[in-house]
Amino acid sequence: MERGATFREFTKRKFRKAFGSEGWNSLVAGLLIGFVNVISYVWVGKAFTVYTGFLNWGQHLYSLLGLESVAGKPKVTPLLEPTSVGDIGAILGAMLAAILSGEFAIRKPSGWVDVLESVCGGFLMALGVSLAFGCNWGGFLSAITSWSLHGFAFLIGAIAGGYLGLKYVAWRAGRVALRLTLLTQPAATPAHAKESSCCVAFINGRITPPLLAATSFALLIAHYAALGSPMVGGLLIGVAVGIVLQRARFCFATAFRDLFNGPENARALGIQKGIITALLSGSIGVFALKYMGVVEEGAGVAPVYVTNVLGGLVFTFGTILAGGCASGLLWRSGEGHVKAWIAMLTTVLAYPPLFNHLRPRLLGYPRVFVPRAIGWVPAFAAMIAFAALYATFVYYLEYKYKARHME
Repeated sequence: MERGATFREFTKRKFRKAFGSEGWNSLVAGLLIGFVNVISYVWVGKAFTVYTGFLNWGQHLYSLLGLESVAGKPKVTPLLEPTSVGDIGAILGAMLAAILSGEFAIRKPSGWVDVLESVCGGFLMALGVSLAFGCNWGGFLSAITSWSLHGFAFLIGAIAGGYLGLKYVAWRAGRVALRLTLLTQPAATPAHAKESSCCVAFINGRITPPLLAATSFALLIAHYAALGSPMVGGLLIGVAVGIVLQRARFCFATAFRDLFNGPENARALGIQKGIITALLSGSIGVFALKYMGVVEEGAGVAPVYVTNVLGGLVFTFGTILAGGCASGLLWRSGEGHVKAWIAMLTTVLAYPPLFNHLRPRLLGYPRVFVPRAIGWVPAFAAMIAFAALYATFVYYLEYKYKARHME
């Protein structure tokens, strides 16, 4: 710190660092995500998830169209369903973080292929969630921290889906390179072709969306305060998640897509380390809550079968097409990515019918709460061993690719 600097200058410097271009460390983000998951159990009685909120939104849309027989009848309004409120909070939190860091802008897809990928990706994500009993949160992160075996099955499918997604991205990049090579007029190449698929053409409207978001947040807080509703907790948890994810650019699609992509996997490995930190911190916290009886043992525990692996594969491949995982769509939407909004609308519309017709067929499979199956102490030891093996695998990949780069 410079000699003679005032506290105000010191605070401004810290603020610029927190909301600067560098973003937050993935390990810190992972620790915060794990902590938020524990707080979510205490405050709203469930782990932080995403797709139950999407289900609620979709069912209300179908209900407005008189198609409740197709999608099922919504149980409560979106403003009283904990996951829905958390999803809304995550979008608002991500928008707040993007505004403070100067990263908010409306970004259009680069072309019709991006739009098509968003739609296909959103549908595959909904299908994968229906098969796996959750997305990258409810079917993986929150599942494992809830000590449910189905989360480990999802991880196997996610690794396979990420690898297939990497192959698709490489194939598409090759096609684009060939097309550009064949173009005889360089001017025919649109300017945004040089940008990534989720970060292109800015359009006007930098003030209106933030203003609407700030107004919506204020009205929601006032609404819940007037009712004395615990949903204010879900909203604030969602806001915290959105801020953390946006500042760390924490996306499970990137983590699994580039896991084996040697030249480009530094970011993926960093996120994977954050995921391991979140799994470890979150599982220890939830372990204590369930062991003490504060939270029911069955909370967050879903059936496990081969469909969890298949669902994890399909879902993860879909996230790569869509340009973001379930939570990635939330924080990218908050940043102003139109592609994320298209994918989110698609998955919101696709999930209720798939949920309504596929989920009942899978409910008969066993629900395995690991501590109850093998004992509390062995389960705790197994979780530590799992985290250590997971970390060893990630650090081995880092060593392998760094060693190859140094040759």
